[in-house]
Amino acid sequence: MNLRWITLFATIAEEGSFTRAATKLNIAQPWLSAQLRKLEYELGIQLLVRENVGVKVTDAGKRLLPHAMQLTESSRLFRETARSLSETRARVAKLGCHIPIIDLPALKAITLNFAERYSNFELNTVTEGPAELIKALDECRIDLALLPADAALMANEVETCSIGYSQAYLLMPSERKVEDLKSLKGELVGIPPREWGPELHAALCQLFEGAGLVPSHVPEYDRRAIEHGVVARGEFGALALDENDLASLDPKIFALRLDGLAIEHLLCRAANRELGRAAERFWALITSATKGARS
Repeated sequence: MNLRWITLFATIAEEGSFTRAATKLNIAQPWLSAQLRKLEYELGIQLLVRENVGVKVTDAGKRLLPHAMQLTESSRLFRETARSLSETRARVAKLGCHIPIIDLPALKAITLNFAERYSNFELNTVTEGPAELIKALDECRIDLALLPADAALMANEVETCSIGYSQAYLLMPSERKVEDLKSLKGELVGIPPREWGPELHAALCQLFEGAGLVPSHVPEYDRRAIEHGVVARGEFGALALDENDLASLDPKIFALRLDGLAIEHLLCRAANRELGRAAERFWALITSATKGARS
């Protein structure tokens, strides 16, 4: 049964006239009459009787009218709520990141540019692990996702844009400073979980195990957690950093460069999915600043 027919019936009964109902709804009266006939045919009962002046609601119509009015009001509220949500979606870009924006200078600069150029739009961010971000992107809970390239390969049908690379380093207490991994034989070293990307995970395990270190997964894997563990507990942890990050490290931390290991950061969007205006503007800034996107 067509919900539209029911709302038309309620409007005709409320107005007491096909003519007034058609005017209120801004539709043609013959079309309105035809839709009511379809409803009556499907129900197998007569709802309205035409009179010389206006219409009369039948006994069956009177019993059904309260339900029709309720459905009409619910339909109106549904449309208004949907319109409000659509407007909110258009104004707000939702970005999920596997690392905080401040840890990626190129992305930080673009977000500041976005805020300056589009003061009428908002950028909401959330930091989650790659697997959670891929799921959120697939379920349309976020518009865009910042992921390690290796993890992005596990996402279905995404368009990507490279934000740049971060070099992998081993962080250690400055008093334990060494230039050769083999000098740390037997030490536990924190590494990112496999969900960050199987290739990165395998490369780190191979590197550390080959030097005699013991790879260990860190429950809360982000820069601040790793740095705190190094300074407060004398731990070792692998982390991807750029030159700005190196300059801001705690003096109590020494960073040993792990040559040949770097992480590419990709901004991802679901392929062939329309974004709201805010998210489209943000994506355009990203692709312009990084010279394009790829599928």
